[in-house]
Amino acid sequence: MSGVRAQTLAGNPGAAYRGGLSADRRRAESAVLVLAVGGAAAALPFVVVPAWYDAYYWPKVCVLYAAVGLGALQALRLEGAGWLRSFRDPLGAPLIVWLGALAAATALSVNPLLSVVGEDYRYEGLLTWLAYATLAALAARTLRSPRRLRVILVAILAAAGVMSVLALLQHGGLSPVPEDVVRRGWVRAWGTTGNPIALGAYTVLLFPLALALYAAENRPGRRLAYGALALLLYAAMIAAEARAAWGAFALGTSAWGLAVGSAAVRRAARHLAVLAILCAAVAPAVLLTGPLATGHALEQVPSAGDAVQRIFLWRTAAPLVLERPWLGWGPETLAQVYPAYGTPAFVRVFPAAATQSVIVDRPHNDLLQHAVAAGFVGLGAYVWLWYTVLRMTWRAARVRGAGDHGLRRGDDRRSLLADPPVIAAGLFGGFVAYLAQLQLSFSYVSVAPVFWVLVGAAAALRPRVAWRGPALERLPRRGGPRV
Repeated sequence: MSGVRAQTLAGNPGAAYRGGLSADRRRAESAVLVLAVGGAAAALPFVVVPAWYDAYYWPKVCVLYAAVGLGALQALRLEGAGWLRSFRDPLGAPLIVWLGALAAATALSVNPLLSVVGEDYRYEGLLTWLAYATLAALAARTLRSPRRLRVILVAILAAAGVMSVLALLQHGGLSPVPEDVVRRGWVRAWGTTGNPIALGAYTVLLFPLALALYAAENRPGRRLAYGALALLLYAAMIAAEARAAWGAFALGTSAWGLAVGSAAVRRAARHLAVLAILCAAVAPAVLLTGPLATGHALEQVPSAGDAVQRIFLWRTAAPLVLERPWLGWGPETLAQVYPAYGTPAFVRVFPAAATQSVIVDRPHNDLLQHAVAAGFVGLGAYVWLWYTVLRMTWRAARVRGAGDHGLRRGDDRRSLLADPPVIAAGLFGGFVAYLAQLQLSFSYVSVAPVFWVLVGAAAALRPRVAWRGPALERLPRRGGPRV
């Protein structure tokens, strides 16, 4: 058939010309999708507009909405509503139920308008959650091409390296990014994420992916680059001094090891040992330097970072779930309904409340936050969604057959950045670490878009073979013939 087509085009120069224009147009249209997804995942965390009243978060929300709007319009233009099918299975059902629960909770909210747009400096109302889900669906559709997957992952990892360098410069007392009134004098690094806790979430989300590439890479130059990136992310995590991130880091690294398998860990044992030694040397080098160690710190980051404060928030916010158990109080409404304001216990745990207004808009536990916002219905759907994401990514990491993934064929150059088991194992570790970190913190609009793009990447990698039974055993092992 290819010879017939070539002969026809040769005999019809006009058709060949139009075919070339069509291919160029398709590439340009696809570039718009790559720009939207890559911009949300790689560029958005760096957006800071000093002239705005909220220099760090509101500009990122604007970029998120612009990227999602641009990508969705382009996908509709190319495929109509059909582009959503790339996200339909297996994530479609839990995602729709979860978004439906959030929409119902917003409609019944104690402040529906606030639940739609979100609190100032947070902005994670219904509109933002819809934007996150749409971004994941766009990524799932766009990243089925190995070439595009490589481009986006390279952009994300390069951005992670730059973010880590910014954080280490801040740790050394030189902040190359704007310091507004809130952040002036902070002693913990935040990069451009807006908060050290958000920086911690960013690093633990991406460290297992860098680790996966470092362990699997055979070319010395690239292994060195991935190792340097992993070391930078680790150092930035230490500089953020976010204790939730430290525990999440250990869980994420262990989850990567389970996903990739003991044989792969043994093969990379020597290189992993080198990286572990370097990390062990970096930790005290970071902790014993910077403004905090030299006594030049003006103040610590204002946060509910103390364990006593977090336990108090959980204990006092949890009864709200039982007061409206089905669909909760509405997204972003905790600051308005939190019951412990003004009590002696609140002032004792938060001494600043004696002289100024202290607002509790997050309970510092992601699951509790969703239960307060959307009740047990929303919490159940959210847990179902997380279970599906982790299960899907685990399967993609553990299935070793060639041609058993969701990537399109034709442009796979055997790059590790398009190798489903390697990438999925790194994503699985990152997702576990991110979920664990959220249980002592909360979602930030400066980090969440990166997570949702990676969820879309995991959906693009999802295996298309039976998970149980002899079908799995009949698959050719990696390194065998490709189909």
